[in-house]
Amino acid sequence: MPELPDIEVTRRRMAEHALAREIAAIELRDPERLRGARPADLEAALTGYSFTAARRHGKVLALTVSCGWKLAVHFGMTGALILHASDGDEPAHTHLACRFADGGRLAYVDTRRLGWLELTDDVPRYLKTLDIGPDALSFTREGFRVFVGDKGGTIKSAIMDQRRIAGIGNVYSDEILFRAGVRPDRATGELDGDAVDAVFDALHAVLTEAVALDADPARMAEGAWLLPRRDAGGTCPRCGTELTSITVSGRTSWLCPQCQA
Repeated sequence: MPELPDIEVTRRRMAEHALAREIAAIELRDPERLRGARPADLEAALTGYSFTAARRHGKVLALTVSCGWKLAVHFGMTGALILHASDGDEPAHTHLACRFADGGRLAYVDTRRLGWLELTDDVPRYLKTLDIGPDALSFTREGFRVFVGDKGGTIKSAIMDQRRIAGIGNVYSDEILFRAGVRPDRATGELDGDAVDAVFDALHAVLTEAVALDADPARMAEGAWLLPRRDAGGTCPRCGTELTSITVSGRTSWLCPQCQA
């Protein structure tokens, strides 16, 4: 499932290659991918206009359209925005096809059809209606301490709660807690100030470093990253201990039993 680093990489790609290009035509292949509007409304909001800004909040990407609307893109488990040159190289599972006046294309792809698109004229209000909390990278150290202190349950479930902290999912929560040296099944009430600070520092470091690596596991493989090793037989990149999988809040979680306490 795309998480904050994946969406931020997409946002940067869109900001670099998709802005200020007139949208000549769109084709919504799967009307169920559009919420809160009719296909004709989406066509009217995009055709003849251009994207002027790309902004991310948590796992949501908002594309500002020159007519004033914002297109909120939710990626679900397998969603992606893919720029391509022509109809001949259109990716499979394209649900929204945009043709730019200069000849290029933009495809919204979603193999499992769990993501969606939605038009809004007010992104902060829209996020509030979905009960999406502050972006994970917007927290100050003190704010994060308060957040953890107020949250019950495990530390993994806390940092994955999109209502309180937006952008972190199953994979990067494991990565953050591995970097912090904290087990994902530790109760928040058991963590002292040093452990909470370690999670905060790891959160910022992991998310920003992952973006710098284009959120590409292949580029992480040579470093001290858990992500490329989250599988049976995987070993800790620090100490070489075989990784362990446990279930936390219904999710499979990977950790090093030697490095995380």
